[in-house]
Amino acid sequence: MNGSSVVNPFVKFWSAKRIFKKGRLLGCLVLIAFVMAPLVCALIFSESMIAGITNKYIYLSDGHLQIQGVAYDGLVTDDAMVLHADSVVSGYALVYSSSSTSSLLVKGVSSDYFNESRLSQVSFETTDLEPSNLKGIALSRATASKLRVSIGDRVALMIVPDDASRSPRPVLVRVEAIFHSGYDQLDSMLSFVDKEYARTLFTSSSSVSVEVLVDDNYIERLDDVIADLVLKNEGLSLREISTWNEHNVSVYNNFVTSKQMILIILLIVIVVAAFYTSSVAQQMIQDDMKPISIAKLIGMADSQVRLSAFISVSSVTVAGIVLGIGLGIGIGYGLGPVLSALSNKGLQSLSFYLLDFVVDIPWKSVLFISVCLMVLSTASVWIALGKTRRITPMRLFTSL
Repeated sequence: MNGSSVVNPFVKFWSAKRIFKKGRLLGCLVLIAFVMAPLVCALIFSESMIAGITNKYIYLSDGHLQIQGVAYDGLVTDDAMVLHADSVVSGYALVYSSSSTSSLLVKGVSSDYFNESRLSQVSFETTDLEPSNLKGIALSRATASKLRVSIGDRVALMIVPDDASRSPRPVLVRVEAIFHSGYDQLDSMLSFVDKEYARTLFTSSSSVSVEVLVDDNYIERLDDVIADLVLKNEGLSLREISTWNEHNVSVYNNFVTSKQMILIILLIVIVVAAFYTSSVAQQMIQDDMKPISIAKLIGMADSQVRLSAFISVSSVTVAGIVLGIGLGIGIGYGLGPVLSALSNKGLQSLSFYLLDFVVDIPWKSVLFISVCLMVLSTASVWIALGKTRRITPMRLFTSL
């Protein structure tokens, strides 16, 4: 009988003994799973929330592209690239009620502005009202709550004139709709009126713009869309066109910074988890010096001992990563509705976040942190297992 036929059953017994009797590797599996689960959940939650907030700004505030200063009502577009191009008249105003005051962007829009794409991002509450000479305005739920008004109530708009020589003038309007997108930070800045009425409130050419919604296939190719618009519309220049992130620089920079900070935190956690698996491997060798000495005494090579322990720890690491990804995805799908329910019940600290979002699993990011954890763990374990070379059969006799 050769050495390998004797060694292999012993190695299998030794590996099983470590996992099922001592439970050290089982504890390592649980730890890695519980490390991966919150990492994956954090990625899902942050990426989905940022994507959701981005869509709110695009569909309700600026469009993918905004053409500023000129009313291109007859804008020539490529139907394959552009879904909608809507002329908008907008300006800032103070809105007053008997209870409070708020500063708003008043957007004058046409009746077909809220198409299917936009209505997927916002909901409206309306009711039948008696005819009135007052013009209507749509306020957000957050603004209506702050002003303590409801549908049918009157509020005053204080419009700052374009001409500095003229004094601000108040305008009385009636609340005819209340909208809610799920993101109060944006909602509290917006209001909507009829576009023709907005023309009487804001007369400057700078108050007129066109919001362009781009087909999903061209979102990553906005430069091509801009070039096509300039080519097909005489008199239109690049200076008049801006993307949504150029129009909201601070918001976009916050998103970029948040993603970078999340990535840094995840990498730090991964490094700590990798060092833990290394310490598990070292402790495993320390506890099993006698079995290793016996294995070497009956002919097992250093490389076989090291490889056996490496396979055991690596297998547990892979299993922990897979289990953690599954747990993280499950938590990621369930956390949003739970937090949204808490927010609806009055937990004010959650009102600044978008909680009603479509869950989007960032598989590239999940794969990245999984590979990082696997590479760091296996590398640290392999280095730690180099100590098996120092264990000789002589140690068995010394211990006896």
